[in-house]
Amino acid sequence: MNEEQIFKQVDMVRQSTLKEMEGLSEEQADQIPEGFRNNIRWNLAHIYVTQNILLSDYGGKNIETPSRDLEMFAPGTKPADWEEEAPTLEEIKKQLDDQPAKLKEALSGQMDDEAKEAFMSLSTVGEILNFTLYHEGAHVGIVKAIKKIQNGSK
Repeated sequence: MNEEQIFKQVDMVRQSTLKEMEGLSEEQADQIPEGFRNNIRWNLAHIYVTQNILLSDYGGKNIETPSRDLEMFAPGTKPADWEEEAPTLEEIKKQLDDQPAKLKEALSGQMDDEAKEAFMSLSTVGEILNFTLYHEGAHVGIVKAIKKIQNGSK
């Protein structure tokens, strides 16, 4: 798969994620249904943070993430541990909306670069970026499940 196709997929997946935010209230974003560890707000911001973490820490690329976001949304975190106010849905939406263009700018021409450190068996920047699409889809599935519970399984 060439670089252009990878970035096209990043954009397509992200548009699907942003679509899940349409009509979502701040209150809905904060509900944690029984059996879930995190809420919709956490899942959406976690997508943004994890994509940056994987490309920065493993890929070795200069992708900055605000420290507040790392503290609140990195793997292993949960809303029950938050000590400060979470970003609004509008703030999260902007981060998610801006991220694909920022990644394209930061990573163009580097898909075949050897990663700083392999992530699982993924050893190039492109492989790691491609994996983040799987990760994003998994969390969008959780968002959809929470929304379904909130809407009475309609």
